[in-house]
Amino acid sequence: MKFAITPCPNDTFSYYALANGLIKNGFEFVFDDIEALNLTAETGKYPVTKMSFAAFLKNRERYELLDAGAALGLGTGPILVAREGTQFDHSKPVAVPGLNTTGAQLLKYYAGCNLTLVPMHFREIADAVKSGAVDAGVLIHEGRFVFSSMGLKLVADLGGYWTEKTQLPVPLGCICIRKDKADKKERVENLIRQSVLAAFEDPQATYPYVKKYAQYLDDAVLRQHIYAFVNEYSKDISSIREKLLENLEKC
Repeated sequence: MKFAITPCPNDTFSYYALANGLIKNGFEFVFDDIEALNLTAETGKYPVTKMSFAAFLKNRERYELLDAGAALGLGTGPILVAREGTQFDHSKPVAVPGLNTTGAQLLKYYAGCNLTLVPMHFREIADAVKSGAVDAGVLIHEGRFVFSSMGLKLVADLGGYWTEKTQLPVPLGCICIRKDKADKKERVENLIRQSVLAAFEDPQATYPYVKKYAQYLDDAVLRQHIYAFVNEYSKDISSIREKLLENLEKC
């Protein structure tokens, strides 16, 4: 059964044990950018897939949300940045890592819906802001930890703003199972939990695999990224699932 995830450190860390056969499973792992996975979810391409929480809201008829495998930020998440010496202007285009991403959703939660959003691959946004191709952009993944070294300034911590307003962790990515495979939901959740536990028990073993796919290879950046988004909620979000979705729908 195909299982689609992103090549980002929080995913490669979490699913290292499954992807490398350390835990017996029947998955064939596929890697793609988060917005690409959001779009393929609209066709139901993959039986089990990562997608943004915001994208799940659009695909509820086709997929069920799993309680295991979510990437939730504890007071951290996407950030809005601009070039040093400039001011954020609501009237100017803002680069986002896809129109269906939680990053785009949180930007609207912070700055309102009347924005001009320019979708880009998440790895291109910082350079686009730095070069002046756009005046501001939303950074996700490792980008949030290295923006200052690129001459960019923080306009708003969108994840921190969300948590301040809702008192909830930031709902970034989730794992969903197509409804025609729902009979395998419990088994898939159990396998994900085993894999996350294995990664926490021996994180050093995962790093060569994580680095194979990572954008930034600095060990400190990778660890920041992983532990910002892989936590106890990665094992189970059942206690807060409905509150997350209710608040996200308000964006």
